[in-house]
Amino acid sequence: MSITKSELAALLGLPLTQRQKLGYAYTAEEIASQPELWKVTARALVGDEAAIAVFLKNNPRLIFAGAGSSHYVGVSVAPALRSVFGCAEAIPSTEIVMDPESAFPREDFVLVSFARSGDSPESNAVVELAEKLRPGAVRHLAITCNPEGQLARRIGSLGPRGKVIVLPEGTNDKSLAMTASFSSMLLAGLYLGYAARGEGEAFVELADTLASMGSSILERFSGVAKALAAEGFRRAFFIASRPFLGGALEAHLKVQELSGGAILAKAEDTLGLRHGFMAAIDADTLVVLYLSDDPYRRLYELDLARELRSKRLGKKLVLVTPEASGCEGLADLLLETGASPLVSDEARAILAVLPGQLLGLYASLALGLKPDAPSPSGVIHRVVEGVKIYPYRDYGSGE
Repeated sequence: MSITKSELAALLGLPLTQRQKLGYAYTAEEIASQPELWKVTARALVGDEAAIAVFLKNNPRLIFAGAGSSHYVGVSVAPALRSVFGCAEAIPSTEIVMDPESAFPREDFVLVSFARSGDSPESNAVVELAEKLRPGAVRHLAITCNPEGQLARRIGSLGPRGKVIVLPEGTNDKSLAMTASFSSMLLAGLYLGYAARGEGEAFVELADTLASMGSSILERFSGVAKALAAEGFRRAFFIASRPFLGGALEAHLKVQELSGGAILAKAEDTLGLRHGFMAAIDADTLVVLYLSDDPYRRLYELDLARELRSKRLGKKLVLVTPEASGCEGLADLLLETGASPLVSDEARAILAVLPGQLLGLYASLALGLKPDAPSPSGVIHRVVEGVKIYPYRDYGSGE
């Protein structure tokens, strides 16, 4: 496999008119912009640290709401925030709309809504349902990339019961697929724990470290992603341990979205793969297995890598690991992300998504699609369409 390290830079180096013609003028730039945006986002968040800390006082229960990629943001940050808050749970806004009574706690809680545009029907319906069903018990925090969205305006109208965190302008992707918006909202979600502890400086240091690691991954893996896409694969598995499973979930969605559904993708937790899911790994499957920095989890992950290797499962096995020790001979390709005492496994979801973004971008191009709008038939859109929100009432009580 011939690999050029600077493939992403080469894509971005073409004239704008050519990038527009090939349909990746936005997507490639938004993927490449992430490390710098993380540094900008971190400094903007720290500027509002006192207000965020006051809003999150008294150790509230946190319920994270969002759909699709925005839900995976919640899944990504929940493990880290459970060590800070009394409860941190991610529930898809799509599920909350369908069954709000079982989703909302009876105790006081903060509904944290993640949204790129803030204009999806489910995101706004969840806010209204919480207001209707838990009056006096709920406060609202919106983390969004769009200050003009319906969500930002609605929560901004709630006075002291609502707070809106608007991320820097560059986070509001123009492409259909969420890339910079996802990772920047994830970073903002992690910040809630730092703000509650008054550790803004430590958070900026974390963001800078993640940005350095992210830049290296984008540079070194773009050529690998292009080569893998050129060889072709029809299925993709992204396997990760729970602290950063949210990043694997988002990675699988990026490959499936950007390939226009031509590549079927799946994310699964490390030990869960053996429980039936492994049967779907065939000779045309790309397997991406993420390894931990935690020595306990790493034992299980390396066991799985050995099993996949011994059973010769998949077309290619890619290991994404903080460092290469113990991985010798276990994979077709090895991507070292680097290790740092500042970056725990709970912060690795933001790095885990990057290989999926790159694989999705190059798979889209290899399939002759336009990454900025990869659904030729218009099945999916930048902002979800076709959802009718019905008035909710308690049928059991006859209201």
